[in-house]
Amino acid sequence: MTAPANLPAIRTESAPDQPRQAAVESAGESAGESVGDEVVSYLRGELGAVRLGYRPTDPTAGRLDLLAQACDRDTFRAVAGWLSSGKRRSRATRRGYADDVRLWAAYAADLGRAPFRLGCLGYEDITAWRLLQESRGASDRSVARRLSSLSSLHEHAARRGWAGLANPVDSEDHRPRIDRHDTSSATPVLEVAELQALVGAAGSVFEALVVLLLYTLAGRVSEMCALDVGKRVVRPGRVSLDLTRKGGKERVLPLPATVAGLLELHVGERTAGPLLADAGGRPVDRFAVDRVLTRLGRRAGVLGGRDVTPHVMRASRITHMIDAGEPLAEIQAFADHADPSTTIGYFTRRKAAERNARLVDATDALFTDVAGRWISPGARG
Repeated sequence: MTAPANLPAIRTESAPDQPRQAAVESAGESAGESVGDEVVSYLRGELGAVRLGYRPTDPTAGRLDLLAQACDRDTFRAVAGWLSSGKRRSRATRRGYADDVRLWAAYAADLGRAPFRLGCLGYEDITAWRLLQESRGASDRSVARRLSSLSSLHEHAARRGWAGLANPVDSEDHRPRIDRHDTSSATPVLEVAELQALVGAAGSVFEALVVLLLYTLAGRVSEMCALDVGKRVVRPGRVSLDLTRKGGKERVLPLPATVAGLLELHVGERTAGPLLADAGGRPVDRFAVDRVLTRLGRRAGVLGGRDVTPHVMRASRITHMIDAGEPLAEIQAFADHADPSTTIGYFTRRKAAERNARLVDATDALFTDVAGRWISPGARG
């Protein structure tokens, strides 16, 4: 198999405790290299860094550097080209796909095929991985997404001239069928009283801001964490946020007075840097936001012990718009769902829950006195 040579030289930054290494040898003239360096610098910023562990004190490393270390030279160049494609303009999408490639590289390494190279995994390897995920109880949605990433990478490389490259993912045999009406693994939704309890449990401006910002804009946590102070648009009578949503879609969304006031208190005198920052002015990542919401959820005692996550806030906002009778087309536009079936899925799940509750409650009148047989008169009072 022959890989296309269509990317400039890319050198990696040093990862913690690892020597600096060249990922790709020089492939252009000196004038072209300066352009290439600028492109690589931009891509490195887009992919960001990832923590090498789960503790806040664990070191971090750039995703681009980790990919360079996990892949062989030609595959790394193909991955970089794939992530740079105009179809993957969203920063969050690029980061998610980069993490998926690292997962596949780790799986290949477990099979003794390191560094990772396109074509090193075959049909039987993907079948084994699929069964392994099934045995571990992985969700069908997670499995489908990772298979989709691997398939897309191979298809992109084949279109760009990688001769003889076969896609190891068979859509019929490997990809699980996703039931959009399945509520067993759906993201839980906060009811209005639970949402108010969550806000009431906030112990700081920052904690309250995290809840209200994610909920009000039905935002994705990656979108919020990517904002800097300069993305706050202040005009007479209205504060808005200029943010980039999934798919690279630019949106200027107005804030209600309460959220704008909290944001003003949080930003203070800062004129540059991240919009969401910790006490030291450092950017807050999605893991920190997740910890804030989990802590508040436990403090407020909502969701019956299940963790409150950033996506819970988004799902709750979308569901509450459905409850309010907003047109589905407007909800789809506000939530930036590319596929209307995604919005319809929220509607279907909500209406199914209401229908099931109504139908089972209808039987209650038949058995109103049954429980009384085991309740003492004193307990009834």
